[in-house]
Amino acid sequence: MARFQKIDELFRLFYKPMCIYATHYLGNTEGVEDIVQDAFLSLWQKMEDGLEPASPKSYLSSIVHNACVDRLRREASHPVSGLPSDMEAPVSDEEALDRSFAEAWLWTAIDELPEGRRRMLLMHKREGLSCAEIASRLGVSEGTVKNQISRALKSLRKGAWKIFS
Repeated sequence: MARFQKIDELFRLFYKPMCIYATHYLGNTEGVEDIVQDAFLSLWQKMEDGLEPASPKSYLSSIVHNACVDRLRREASHPVSGLPSDMEAPVSDEEALDRSFAEAWLWTAIDELPEGRRRMLLMHKREGLSCAEIASRLGVSEGTVKNQISRALKSLRKGAWKIFS
C-alpha cells in the first residue's frame, strides 16, 4: 500500500509538468499523455522491483525526453535536433523542464480561480478580447470585467510569490 501511495503522490506532483514538458518537444498534445503514462508505468515497475530511483523527477524526465525524441525521429522527414522548444525557438532541456513546472503551477492556479473570474481572465489573455468585448458577451459592466481580471492577476501573483520565492 505504501508504494501505491508513493506513486499516487508522484503522479499528482509530476503528471502535469511532464505532459507540458513533452509538449515542448512534440509541439502539440497528440500522444503526450501516452508518453507520460508509459513513463509512470516504467517508474511503477521499477518501484515494484525495489529499485526506486534517487530522483523520480530526473527519471521521469529522462524517459519522457527519450520517448519524445524517438517519436520525432520516427515521424520526421528531416533531421531532428532533439531540443525542446517554446513558441519562438529551441530551449535547453533544463529550461524546458523548469518552464513545464512553472506552466503546470500556473494552469493549476488558474483552474482554482472562481469560475467567472477564470472565464474573464482566459477570454482576455487567451482569446485577446478587450474588457468591453468581454462585458458585452457576458452581459456585465466593463468595470466588473476589469475588477475580476485584476483580482485574478493579483491572486496569481500572490501564489507565484509563495511558490517561487
